[in-house]
Amino acid sequence: MKHWLLNALAIAIAMPTGHVTGVEIPPALRVGRAGHAFDHLGGFGDQAETAAASGATIIYASGLGGLVYEGVPSGEAFGRHSRAVAEYNRLAKQAGIEIALGYMCATSIVGLDTFDANWSEMLRDNFKSPVAEWLQQDRQGQPLPSWYGGEYRPACMNHPDWRRYHQLMVEQQLLTGHDGIFFDNPTVHPKGCYCAHCMEKFATFLHENGTKLDIEETDRDLRVEALRKLADEHPQEFMRFRCTIARDFLAHIRDFARTINPHALITCNNSLNVPDVLYRQARMYAYNIAELSKAGDLVVVEDMVTQPRVTADGKVFEYGPTYKQLHAISHGKPIVAVALAEADYHTPPNLVRLAMAEAAANEASYLSWPAWPEAQRERMVAAIRPQADFLRQHEALLNDAAGRADVVLFLPFRRWVETEVCTASNLATALSQANVQYEVFSEEDFKLSPRGGRIPVLLVESLSVLTPAEAAEVEAFRQQGGRVITADAPDWLEQVRAAVARPSLTVAGPSTVRAVMRDQPKRTILHLLNLNVERLSSFEDKVTPATDIKLTVRVPLKSVREVKLLTADENETTGTLEFDRQQDGDGSLVTLTVPRLDVSAMVVIEE
Repeated sequence: MKHWLLNALAIAIAMPTGHVTGVEIPPALRVGRAGHAFDHLGGFGDQAETAAASGATIIYASGLGGLVYEGVPSGEAFGRHSRAVAEYNRLAKQAGIEIALGYMCATSIVGLDTFDANWSEMLRDNFKSPVAEWLQQDRQGQPLPSWYGGEYRPACMNHPDWRRYHQLMVEQQLLTGHDGIFFDNPTVHPKGCYCAHCMEKFATFLHENGTKLDIEETDRDLRVEALRKLADEHPQEFMRFRCTIARDFLAHIRDFARTINPHALITCNNSLNVPDVLYRQARMYAYNIAELSKAGDLVVVEDMVTQPRVTADGKVFEYGPTYKQLHAISHGKPIVAVALAEADYHTPPNLVRLAMAEAAANEASYLSWPAWPEAQRERMVAAIRPQADFLRQHEALLNDAAGRADVVLFLPFRRWVETEVCTASNLATALSQANVQYEVFSEEDFKLSPRGGRIPVLLVESLSVLTPAEAAEVEAFRQQGGRVITADAPDWLEQVRAAVARPSLTVAGPSTVRAVMRDQPKRTILHLLNLNVERLSSFEDKVTPATDIKLTVRVPLKSVREVKLLTADENETTGTLEFDRQQDGDGSLVTLTVPRLDVSAMVVIEE
C-alpha cells in the first residue's frame, strides 16, 4: 500500500523493525490481564512509564491526536513529532505496555481558518471539496456551531473528504507504533446533520427499513431539499438514522486500519457521563452504545460521577448496575469504564482499587487515569499495583464464569426513541442494592430460558413495553412455571424477593457490602465489595472496613472441599475459611463468615 500522506508531507520517520505488531485480541483484553489507562491529563503527558508501573497494559495515548483537529503542521515539524511518538511507543512497550491506542477526535476541527494552512499541493489534491464544506449542516444547509464553543467546529462523519482525512491520520498513528485508535466525540449535533451526504444516506436508511420513497428530483439542490423534508416528516426514523452515522464511520475506519495492521483495534468514547442518560445521550448527541458497539472492538465509557464510594452524608454510589446494562447492549464486546467522582480526573488509591474490583466482578475492566503530579506518583503506584497484580494472578477466576441470575431484568433499549427515562436503570440499581443476583437482557436477546438449571424471575418495567412476540414468549414462560413481576406496583422489590423462594445468596452485614456470584465447573466465585470508602480529596480516602459478614450461598456442587478467601488488601486474612454445608437438592447450601472486608475480596467455593 502506498503511504501517501508520508510522501505528501515529505516525512522520513525512522521506524523500528516490526512497528506494526499483531495483537491477539481476546487474551490482551481479558478481564484481569487488561489494565487500561489514559497516559495524559492536562499538563501531565506521556505517562506510559507511570501507567505501566501501576499495572496498566493498555494505554490511551495522545499520539498524533492534537494534529488531527488542529491541522497538520509543516512536513518537517510533523516528521519530528512522528518520530518522537514512535520512540515513545517503543519505550512504552519496553516498560510493559501491550497495546497503545492513539487518540483521535471523530468530529472536531479546531481553527477552521488555519486548519489546512500547511497542506502541500500533493495532499490537497486528494480532496474534492474545501474544508468549510466538511462541517455538519442545519436544516437550511448552513454550518452548525460546535456545542463546545470557541474555535471548535463539528465535521460530518459521513463526508467522504473528512473520512479520507481520517484515513490519512489513522495510517500515521499506526505507522508510529500505535495498535489502534480511540476516537473521542463521535457525535452528531443535537439538531441533526442535514448535509447532502447525510440526506442521501438517510434515504438509503429509510429504504432498507421498508419506507417507500417517492423522490424523483434529479437536480441536486432540489433532491437534497426533498430529502430534508422527508427527515422532518419522519422524526423518529431520523433519530434512529443519526445513531448509525458514528457506527458506520467507525466501521469504515476499522476496515481501512486493518489494511495496514490486520489486528488494529478501533474503539471510541461512548460517553454515558452519568448512568441516567443511557437513553438521553442517544437522543441528544447520537451516542447510541448499541449501535457503536457493532463497529468497535471494545466499549469504552467515561462516567463523571459514579465512582463507587460513600459520601460524608451517607449516599452510596456504585457502577455495577451500569455494567450489567452495558453487557446487555454491547454485543459481547469487552466493556471498559472510567468512573470518576465529582468530575475529578484524579482518584485516590483505595477508590481506584475498589473500582478495579467492581469492574472485574462484573466482567469488565476499569480505565484509570495515572497522570499524577510528580509528588504523588510513587505513592499512587505503590498503592494501586497490588490490586492490578492480584487481578492478573487470578485471571482464570474472572473469565469464563457464568453469572448467577435469580432474576432477569428486561432492558427495552429501543425505547430511547420514545423517552429519555430508562426505567430499567432504576430497577437495576435497586436489585444491586438488595444484593439480588440478576442479569440484564435486551430485545436483541429476548429468550426466557433456565439459567444454570434454575428458572429465574422475570422483571419488566411494564407489560405495555413488550412487542406482541415478546408478550407471547412471556406468556409461554408463565405457562412453564416462570414468575413475572412488573415494576408498575410500588412493592415490586418485595414481590421479587417473595418470588425467589430459594435465593442464591443471602448477605447479613453492612448495607454497603455488595456480592456478585459467578460459577465455573466445580467452583463458585463470590466477589465481595465494600463500598464504604469515602473520598476525602483527589489523593486521599478513608476506608471503613466491614466485619463479620455472614453469607449463605447456594452452590451447584454435590460436595464442598474448601472455601478460600482471596484479596489484595493488606489487613485482611487470606486463606481457608471455616464453613458449614447442608445438602440442597443436587447442590449444597454453604454458610460462612468473612471476618473483615476492607475494599474487596473473592470467596472461592470448590468441590
